[in-house]
Amino acid sequence: MTTPRMTSPLTLKSGLILTLCLGVLALIGYNMHDRILGTPLVITTAQNGSTVSSTTLPISGTARHARELLINGRPVTVDRTGAFSDEVLLSAGYNIVEIALRDQFGNQKIKTYQIVADTPEAVAARTLSPYQ
Repeated sequence: MTTPRMTSPLTLKSGLILTLCLGVLALIGYNMHDRILGTPLVITTAQNGSTVSSTTLPISGTARHARELLINGRPVTVDRTGAFSDEVLLSAGYNIVEIALRDQFGNQKIKTYQIVADTPEAVAARTLSPYQ
């Protein structure tokens, strides 16, 4: 028959301290993730190089931990989960949409989208143009 092994208080205390230290390091790593890798900016609706048949372009996505989010220089509200949604007015033809994010560390991330608005007005202007 084997006798149960007694754990010394020193071993128990060392294990507790080690677990606590690992927990603190994990928390620091989680909080520094955005500082090291940058704040993620995910756009779910606009696609670079796309052609739309509307004069407006809905833009939505997530920007966790964003302090400031600008779409074409205009501030956009970001909710607690990092989600945002906005709409951009497009001119007929070629458009550039710029989405800029500034995080809590002062870092800036910019995404630029080139969008072509092929609206009925643009089609009519092309067909009436004498320079074709």
